[in-house]
Amino acid sequence: MFDSIRSSHRRRRFSRDWEWEDVVDAVVDFVRSRSVWVVVGNMGSWVCAVMGLVYCWSRPPSFAQYAMIQLACLAFQAVALIPVGWPGKSATRRDVDDVSDLHEGMTLMNVCGSWIFGVFPVVGLFIIFDVDTESPRWSAVLFSGTALMLACVAGLITGVFVCDKVRTLRSAGAGPSDASDWGDSGDGVDVDSGGFDGD
Repeated sequence: MFDSIRSSHRRRRFSRDWEWEDVVDAVVDFVRSRSVWVVVGNMGSWVCAVMGLVYCWSRPPSFAQYAMIQLACLAFQAVALIPVGWPGKSATRRDVDDVSDLHEGMTLMNVCGSWIFGVFPVVGLFIIFDVDTESPRWSAVLFSGTALMLACVAGLITGVFVCDKVRTLRSAGAGPSDASDWGDSGDGVDVDSGGFDGD
């Protein structure tokens, strides 16, 4: 009886360890891939907008406040563009396209989600509760939302331009032996599996 209990406990512990090992491997593969910079950059720009909102909530509005939030959001959007502009020496066409699609999707989700679930509801509450339009709270919401939106739009436009540039440079520099990598066969390494090599 006790042997069966011990055996069952060992099996449960082994299955638990195996499950966590798969999760850890997946996290490590993602962290080692260049696509993690897209996530870090977009999350950082969102955090900067929220911190700007908190900072400006009870302070008189000024251009310096808006400029500070805008520069911080732009800096993190530049971080999100790192894997798009420098995909790695062994990156295939599919790698470049995948990381570009990831950047575009996360940036759109960042700005659209912030306005749909953040700015618009808060402005609606301000109108319902008749908050004075001269209040710093209005400027705090509009400063943060506008700074995040403009930074994301700039990131999207720059990402499209940079991705096209990278494709052109890789296609021009690829010889006959690399033709299969830059074809449309889709045999490249997936972005989130750690397929990008370091420079």
